Amino acid sequence: MNSAGLINTLSKKLHLPKADVEKRVEDMVSIITEELTKNNTVSLLNLGNLEIKKREERVCVNPNTGKRVMVPPKLVVKFKTSPTLKEKLKGLKYE
Repeated sequence: MNSAGLINTLSKKLHLPKADVEKRVEDMVSIITEELTKNNTVSLLNLGNLEIKKREERVCVNPNTGKRVMVPPKLVVKFKTSPTLKEKLKGLKYE
């Protein structure tokens, strides 16, 4: 599902205009982004946690040339699934 699909589904479920739902989704993403830039963890009930982690500097090898390249450290967003969601997904089969 992409953001348009999410907005359509929420609009139908909440009986609200798509424009209102789109604004609320944009506000939610903005708030989550703001909290992550402050290095705060964002916990979403029954979904999981989003947090910033530092990826250390590492050496990578270009498979075409065999040349070794040093990749600098950077900050990345990590998602940890909640136990509730893990339990719901446990019985699903991958197709």
